[in-house]
This record gives sequence, structure tokens and C-alpha cells, in this order.
Amino acid sequence: MKKLYFTLLLLPVLLNSACKKTVYCCVLPKVPNYISALKNNAKWNAPSQIYKTPTATDTVILSGHIGEETLNITLKRTASNSYNLIDATYFITIGQDALGSQYNLDKSKANVFSSPINTDSKIIEGTFSLYFKRFYSMPTNAVADTLSFKSGIFKATWQ
Repeated sequence: MKKLYFTLLLLPVLLNSACKKTVYCCVLPKVPNYISALKNNAKWNAPSQIYKTPTATDTVILSGHIGEETLNITLKRTASNSYNLIDATYFITIGQDALGSQYNLDKSKANVFSSPINTDSKIIEGTFSLYFKRFYSMPTNAVADTLSFKSGIFKATWQ
């Protein structure tokens, strides 16, 4: 008798789970856009976006923004569908509206940017190591004179 009650209690659960036909085998997960590096040897990760510049059709800005920090890398597209580094800026805001500190690319250092050819023209991905010098800082901000983003990787997709 106990087996009968147990079977009757278990039967609706089994029937309910057997009727669900959700199949996930063929759906690839969406890979997020990201920019990641060692900022002064500490991990730094942010979602990335690509912006077209209004003045040049072959120039884009790869941007990573997390909290009060923003890294903008200006890139120019080459004939071989890769991108060359033109400039970069890193800045910290206060309340996400007032500029607290700004760092510009130190062009005297060995900055490295690599974006291999990608057959899907809607994706830009690659690696970088960038060095910055402080350009501006509010007197109340105690920030370093130099900054580096080493061993950086990124992936960004056109919207």
C-alpha cells in the first residue's frame, strides 16, 4: 500500500518533467564583448564597445568602461582589415560626470596593439600593452604619474 501511495505522489512529478521539451543542444552562448588587462599589475576587466568617429570613416574608438574608469583606444582600419593604434586615453571620473584624472598615451614607450584579420567584419579582437602619462588630475586626487595596461585582450562586436 505504501508503494502505491509513493507511486501516486511521484507520478505527477515525473509526468511534469517528462513533458518539458526545452532543447539547448544547438544554441551557442553569446560571447560578451570585453576588454581585460593588468592595470599596474592588477586585474582590470570591463565590457567593451566600438564607436565610429564622426570625422573619419576608417577610424573607430574601442572603449572599456567600468564604474568611474574609462579606457578609450583610437584605431584606424588598414587595407588588410586589421587596425592600427592611433591614440589612447584613460580617465577617471567623479560621480561619472566630473573629470578626476586623465592619462594620455605615452608615445615614447613601446606601446603594442595587435588586431589580426577577422573574416567576420563585425568583430574586432586582439591584444595590447599600453603605457600612459598623467595629463590632468584634480588636486584632491592622489594618483600615479604613470599607468600601464599590460597583457591586454579584447573583443568587441559592431551593434
